[in-house]
Amino acid sequence: MFTRQERLALAFLIGVACLGMGVRWCRQRWPTPTPVPAWTEVSVNHADIPELIALPGIGPVLARRIEEDRQRLGPFLTLKDMARVKGVSPKTLARLKGLVRFD
Repeated sequence: MFTRQERLALAFLIGVACLGMGVRWCRQRWPTPTPVPAWTEVSVNHADIPELIALPGIGPVLARRIEEDRQRLGPFLTLKDMARVKGVSPKTLARLKGLVRFD
């Protein structure tokens, strides 16, 4: 059917294709954060996951938790309300002060 060299080439091409699909999947699942300019405040109640990830101390998992909490329990009214999200520590809240708004 195929020679040994053809099988190796085919296996290599399949491996490269799988690697490419894996990289694409990872990039879609965990988008690259875009830095938030110092003069911009992020609306926590309207921000999507990439906007939340751009905030200091917020990674992909925590951004997803914030979004899920917001959908389940409603909008955040103050910075202290964000403490109800698992993983948001007092240190994280201190970092977010002045960078987020609640409109």
